[in-house]
Amino acid sequence: MTFAATYSYSDRRISDLKTLVEAIRFIIINLILAFIFLFLTLEEIDWAIFSDRKKITDKIIDHTSWNIKTLF
Repeated sequence: MTFAATYSYSDRRISDLKTLVEAIRFIIINLILAFIFLFLTLEEIDWAIFSDRKKITDKIIDHTSWNIKTLF
């Protein structure tokens, strides 16, 4: 007994082109975001090492949207 409003999963192809494009798009977007966060983290680590070596005691006020401390 089937109803007109039900969806049969056996009729849907899992490996169609639309699903493949969406998966590739998802992966690419997440790779771009991962690289951005990687370089943000490296910049923070670089500044911490540099300021420690040079004994810089300046207070840093950073209200930008890409500051890693405000993102987390």
